[in-house]
Amino acid sequence: MFRDLRERVSGTRRTLAWVLLAILISAIAILVRHSGSGLPPGVMHGARIVLWTAVAILSVRLLTFFLIDPLLRERKTATPGFARDLLVVALYGFVLGGVFKEVAGVSLSQLLGTGAIAAAIVGLSLQETLGNLFAGISMHLDPAFQEGEWIEITGNLRGGPGRETLIGRVEAMTWRTVQLRNDYGDTDIIPNRLIAQAVVTNLYAPTGLHKRVFKLVVEPNPNLHVALEKLTVALAGIPHLAHQPPEVVVCGSDLGGAVLECRYWTLGWRDSRRSLYLATRLANSVLPREGFSLLGPMGPTTAHTPVSHPSDSHMRDLLALLQLPAHWSEDLRGAVLLRRLGPGEGVIREGDPGHSIFAVVSGALTVVKVAERNEPYTGLFWDTIATLGPGTWFGEASLLTGAPRNATVVTATPCEILEVPKAAFEASLKREPDLVHRLVDLMESRAREADGPHNATRKALLREVWLKQIKTWFSME
Repeated sequence: MFRDLRERVSGTRRTLAWVLLAILISAIAILVRHSGSGLPPGVMHGARIVLWTAVAILSVRLLTFFLIDPLLRERKTATPGFARDLLVVALYGFVLGGVFKEVAGVSLSQLLGTGAIAAAIVGLSLQETLGNLFAGISMHLDPAFQEGEWIEITGNLRGGPGRETLIGRVEAMTWRTVQLRNDYGDTDIIPNRLIAQAVVTNLYAPTGLHKRVFKLVVEPNPNLHVALEKLTVALAGIPHLAHQPPEVVVCGSDLGGAVLECRYWTLGWRDSRRSLYLATRLANSVLPREGFSLLGPMGPTTAHTPVSHPSDSHMRDLLALLQLPAHWSEDLRGAVLLRRLGPGEGVIREGDPGHSIFAVVSGALTVVKVAERNEPYTGLFWDTIATLGPGTWFGEASLLTGAPRNATVVTATPCEILEVPKAAFEASLKREPDLVHRLVDLMESRAREADGPHNATRKALLREVWLKQIKTWFSME
């Protein structure tokens, strides 16, 4: 309304208008004061009307400029321009009553009394419009959402027999409607009175992390705990804070199977949608791949038995990579797992206990840390610390010393990796304890890659610490 008109007019034109208004008021005041007796009554009456009208307009503009606008800029309301318009209209109504009183001798109470019947008729004919107006006023006085936030509205929004839900970003709030921009780029224009009667969920308030949940049903299986473990680790691919990682729990039964509830935390609505898409894809690919069938109204899905045994060439490459003797191949073969993973899948998670070392056969993985960003939208994102390709390994510190994982590793492309669990090393190390020094060499090489060369004293101290940790962890002392 008034604010939009003012913003369309240049600063020079506004300054000129103020100057002309001041000159007009001054000229009329001088004319009325010095020449009033010699003017016809009609001219005098018109001059008084113009003078009082100009004074009223100037008073409202000054009050708006020096008081209302500064106060509303400080108040973090949903639409400060809407509140300003309402106050300006009320002020103009008040000064209009003063002008009538001064120039016509008619008070505002008389005007309201004589127009009560007409006002009632107009009110009945405009009840929907007035309903939107007063609903907009109430939403503004007690703002539940602001422009730029995402909200979910559930109610009878289109006048049909049932309830429906609309989700969108608040683009504008006017005296009559709220405009939402949905995921498809379309704009939904909803009357204020319908929003006042609906359930509104502000998806951005309070700010910070929001918990999201989705459920799926798996077929009964004696190894259900394995399904929970596999899916929990895979969901580590969702960007998350270290102290609030995704989790998977059994929360009930349905369709003759177990209901799994996947929980994760997101920052903002668009972040939660992105995380939901990733979590759904991971759940529907990881569980069938690991041999667990999902249940639905049409029955169970097909479970796939993964090929988990490495080939001879894989074993040779692994032993060469870890600098282990060739005869360890027979000891490790039955324990080493060949895993095929999809993109965006968590492999290890920061803070978890580690009992395996991994070697990359094909594909690319990233070592990541979480970061909060506002672009391209508010959310949690991964910052890449390092990239792991074929011929590299990771997870050796946790495997050899028992320390918690110090970073999260996520697949960037479809990958094949070899997983060597602690149990595969234990018997061979106890039989050949001197080979523990080769494992310390492995840790030293990784430390040099991460931190650069150590001085001789520090290197010796680290080596002694690692030797002691490895021997304790593998019960060799």
